[in-house]
Amino acid sequence: MDGLLLLDKPEGMTSHDVVFHVRRALNTRSVGHCGTLDPLATGLMIMLIGEATKLSQYILERNKAYIVTAEVGYTTDTLDKTGQILSKSELIPSDEKILAEALKLSGDFELDVPIYSAAKVNGKKLYEYARSGESVTIPKKIMSFFDLELSSCQNGQLKAFMRCSKGSFIRSWVQLLGERLEVGACMVALRRTESMPYLLSDAITLEQLSKLSKSEVESCSAFVGMSRVLPEAPSIRVSGQTLVMLNNGLISHDLRSRLIALVNPEVDHLIKVISYSGNLLALLALESGKGFVIRRVFKEPQE
Repeated sequence: MDGLLLLDKPEGMTSHDVVFHVRRALNTRSVGHCGTLDPLATGLMIMLIGEATKLSQYILERNKAYIVTAEVGYTTDTLDKTGQILSKSELIPSDEKILAEALKLSGDFELDVPIYSAAKVNGKKLYEYARSGESVTIPKKIMSFFDLELSSCQNGQLKAFMRCSKGSFIRSWVQLLGERLEVGACMVALRRTESMPYLLSDAITLEQLSKLSKSEVESCSAFVGMSRVLPEAPSIRVSGQTLVMLNNGLISHDLRSRLIALVNPEVDHLIKVISYSGNLLALLALESGKGFVIRRVFKEPQE
């Protein structure tokens, strides 16, 4: 069983907990995921099953979308409602002012990475520094937030939809909003709705997964087989000696010639190599100064 499983993560579970439950439901150890969700957060997690665990870096690079609820007037050490309160303000801005300030927070911002996150400094996760009390220089990074839609704001609580670039933290956006309002703000809910090109509407819950057989999982809309991953990448079919050479880490002269005719170097960064039976065999890339190179080779399922 190889492919992506689109899962609707419940609140209160770590991403590791979700991996454990999927392993048990599918009776396989070969399970990973793309894009950690904090225990507070819910929504779309892309689970990697079998050979799809080799695809992690390519799925992670995509933009994501969230619905966030932020409460103005206090801050915590974790930047969300699960943390220890650090400050509180009695002067809460009007809902109109909160909306107006939030609308300005679309674009690229250089922000601190949350100390309670899995981002690494010197090979150690930031939350490990936070929990141990060890000092660390908090890294900054450019985070991009766009397609911002503010759905409601009542009594200092704002609900908004936004898309963001890889590695952007919604908690950092909420912290920035609080700083701009000068009273602090804290994230109280977060739901991931997209991890492009995959949507939460196609996902299943852990409860639904537990009731399905493997064959039922593979045939449901939440499962994306290997031949259908990375849908934007062009594909090319191979067989015979070309396939044998590919499995040995070599690109045949015939395949190279066909790739030159197929690929637009201005647009295509990855190329999928597919067998005539429809299985994903490899990912190739066109690199400047090197030409076509093999990025990943996948095992073809046994018939």
